[in-house]
Order: sequence, then C-alpha cells, then structure tokens
Amino acid sequence: MIKKVLLIFFIIGLGLFVSGCIDDEFTAEQIAEKLQEKQANIEDYSATVHMTVSVADQVQETEYEIFQKEPDKSKTITLKPEEEAGSVTVYNGKKMWIYDSKTNIVQILETPETNGAAKIDDYATFIAEMLNESSVSMEGTETIDDRETYVIDLKPKKNISDTVLAVNMTVWVDVETWMPLKIEMIHEDANQPSKATIEYRNFKVNTGISDEEFEFEIPEGAQVKDLGSFEDTLPVQMTLEEVQQKSQSDLLVPSYIPEGYEFQTAMLLNNSVQDPDIQESVRFLYLSNNGSMIISEEFYDIENVSITIIEKGERVDINGNEGVFSTKYDKSRTLLWNVGNARMSISAFLDEEEILKIARSMEVPNSIIENEL
Repeated sequence: MIKKVLLIFFIIGLGLFVSGCIDDEFTAEQIAEKLQEKQANIEDYSATVHMTVSVADQVQETEYEIFQKEPDKSKTITLKPEEEAGSVTVYNGKKMWIYDSKTNIVQILETPETNGAAKIDDYATFIAEMLNESSVSMEGTETIDDRETYVIDLKPKKNISDTVLAVNMTVWVDVETWMPLKIEMIHEDANQPSKATIEYRNFKVNTGISDEEFEFEIPEGAQVKDLGSFEDTLPVQMTLEEVQQKSQSDLLVPSYIPEGYEFQTAMLLNNSVQDPDIQESVRFLYLSNNGSMIISEEFYDIENVSITIIEKGERVDINGNEGVFSTKYDKSRTLLWNVGNARMSISAFLDEEEILKIARSMEVPNSIIENEL
C-alpha cells in the first residue's frame, strides 16, 4: 500500500519539477522504475502515525507506531484508542504475530516468503486513471516536523464519486525521501461531509533498525492461536448447499432476492486475523447486470455484539433487531444489524426498501433445522 501511495507522489513530482507535466510518451512502467530508483536508498524507517477521521459530527482518532525494514519486515504498535493500546502486529518476512492487548490473545500466521519488490506492471492502469482524472497543483513548500516538504493538491476533475481518488487531497511530501509526512483528504457531501488527516510524526529513515525489532515475545499468560499457513486463512469458495453443510453457525439465508440477481458463490472463513473474537465469517455473493450484492455474516465468541460505525445513518427495524443504513462514496448502500452473536450486513447498489426486504426475509433454512432435529 505504501509503495502505491509513494508512486502517486513521485509521478506528481516528476510532472511538477522535471517537465511541468507528464509527457505522453513517458510510460507508467518508466515512472515506476524511477520510483524504485528514488526509494532504493531507503533501508528502514519509523514513525508515529496519527490519523483523525471525522464524518458529519463524529470524530475518531487512532495513533500507532510503525517500523519498516526492507525488503519485507514490519511492526505496528497501537497507541490509540486507549482500549486498543498495546496491541501489536509484527512480521519478520516469514511469520506474523497479531497480539490483541484487550483479550490477551496472540495469533500466529506462517506466510510465504516474498522479496518485497513491487511489480511495475501492477501500477500502470492505476497511474493512467489517476493522472487522467485528477488536477494536480504545487502549492509551495512547508516544514513538517523539522523536515522540508512539498505541498501538493490533487482534485478530481469529475464528480467525486466517479474518480479513482474519490476525494480532494492535499499531500505534504518529504523532499529528501518522497515519503508522505501528512495527507489530508476531504469529501464534500451535503448529507455526509467527511475529512481524514494522516500525519507521520517523528519520521526517521535509515537508523539501522535491528532484525530483533521484528521478533515477538509472547506475553505471560497470553492465549496463543496458531492460524497455520497464510493459505489456511483464505476464504474457501463453495456453493450455497456446501457452505450450509460445513458452517458451524446458524446461517441466515434470504428467501427474497431482487429480480435479475443470481447467486454466484459463498466464501467461508473459520478464523479471522482481523478480530480474534470472530469464530467464523461467511460471505454470499450475488451478481446482476446492475452490479453486485454481498451479504456478510460474522459470528462472534460473545453474545450481543454491537454495531461499530462512525458515520450517521438511518435506524431501521429488522425483525425486532435495530439496523443502520450507511451510504458510501460510490453511492452503494450498506445495512448493518446484529442477530444474537452474529453481525450481519448487506451491501448493494439498491434502494433502501429493497435491501430491507432482503434483510427481513433472512432466516435459517428449514433443511438445516430438520437436520439438527
């Protein structure tokens, strides 16, 4: 992810400081190669990342320390929010440790070795779309955390919801390394304005971070969950009948599906790297000529899970359970609600009445009930 962001900034820099614009004959592959040349001197870096996200009148702050060492070692320590402080994710290039300080649980994941190199071909399409859809301007220089930066504005040429960037963005790019030290993104929406600011504080580069920094010592008394290999954590694609048979949970299946939508596949995941409280996750994918619909069901190890969202949304009733609607930048709608220890969601390019009708039709199929009896 960081390499893709760096690539965008380097492209902008080439256009502003070399030729005044991106030459039509200067290919995406050549730009990516120049980025790699620019980044070749960075062996390691560290920073404290502070992020503030505000949607309407709600604000959420997160802060964490990051350590990165080429080609593929990384470490993240959560500082905020307070209830998550002390959580750690460490990757040494072969093994990943994910520690949740709140539950005192460590998850261990074996991963395939990589050389950490970014593939040039992966960027070409993204670069072309970004340059075509954004207006780029140089706003001068500014000192951020005692480092000189270029201040660069990126604005979508078309309607915000139709662009790659999707927001107005200002970036403060370190002159020496072309690492972003501050990113500000603003989504101007009359119904749900939002703003996100990411700051890389106390940024240090090439300090000689030891490999020992990327090893993790299991805290005393911590519960250890071995997730096996990375491949074991990937969702398994199944038919509707297969996932109903193999799932350990009471899956809810909609009896109503809008006209034109057809079931494509179900995906089952028996453990979650993101949240150790999740016992099982299931996704149902439906497709139509108008787009996709995804129904998600996450089953927790605790009863009465809460809906955690930062945006406002319309509250609705789903068979006696409270749900909330949210609308994304791409104008898709998502409905979230809980049923016992399960968190449910439906995301689709449909109106609210249709999504509600789907949600209210979801129930445990009779075939499963009969099998349990």
